[in-house]
Amino acid sequence: MITELDPPMAEELKAFSRYIIYQRRLSEKTREVYSSEAERYLKFLAFRKKDLYSTAPSDIEEYLIFRRDGGASERTEGRILSSLRAFYRFLISEGNREDDNPAKLVEKPKESIHLPRVISVEEVDELLSSFPQDDILSLRDYTLFELIYSSGMRISEAVALDVSSYRKDDGTISVIGKRDKERLVFIGESAQRALETYIDTVRPKLAVNTRETALFLNRRGGRLTRQAAHKRFHEATERLGLDATIHTLRHSFASHMIERGADIRSVQEMLGHSDVRTTQIYTHLDTSSLLSFFDKFSPLSDIEDTDE
Repeated sequence: MITELDPPMAEELKAFSRYIIYQRRLSEKTREVYSSEAERYLKFLAFRKKDLYSTAPSDIEEYLIFRRDGGASERTEGRILSSLRAFYRFLISEGNREDDNPAKLVEKPKESIHLPRVISVEEVDELLSSFPQDDILSLRDYTLFELIYSSGMRISEAVALDVSSYRKDDGTISVIGKRDKERLVFIGESAQRALETYIDTVRPKLAVNTRETALFLNRRGGRLTRQAAHKRFHEATERLGLDATIHTLRHSFASHMIERGADIRSVQEMLGHSDVRTTQIYTHLDTSSLLSFFDKFSPLSDIEDTDE
């Protein structure tokens, strides 16, 4: 595989990058993915000595097979196709292709359902009760993880909170999610008590600069980072022998909400999902849970009763 594009293709790639910045107005992360995937595709075509401007759906399918052989997942294949569809739209807009988009004629692979890891309510309780109450960093960690489980927010959203994000009067927190979209999340009584105790008695001990607005502070008084939070969470779960990450708390929040009868639209709003189809994964979790109970307790089950 070639490592460098020839000048005309390199310039085409630069023009595509400008196109998705100024005309498509995509998020920074999406722009990076699209540019990276377009570059890999152009290098593949150059290696196979194929002309970009006369490519057909069969060329794209050949490229997908090449990536699949290299270990690309179904999700990655879908991302590749989205990137190439945008790339060919750009070529059409520039007049470098007729009004045809070969990537649109290639079907996206159907992704198999990968159920997220969740832990039980009892395991959540065990985890949260494992933080010592006589250490300010442990109290901070307990508050952070209690807050995530109580609200379902992402760790990136939690560490980005400011003190002013918490609205004590109505027990809500203003969260800035993906694409800078703001939403209000409600938190439970335990999380409210923990948060107010943290703000009143713990945070002042960590604060060095009175102008620091971050809600969760590190030992030096600056904003706590995601990496540091992940490290502290891993230390806690390792002590308990618990297979979980911080994101498991978010998954568990959603799964437990649905198990208790929350409707899918409400959970979608609480999680900040733009598409309800993303949230529907938790209905699969609930169904899996129900099925396991059926298998265990149903009189129609073929599991033998070994209790004599």
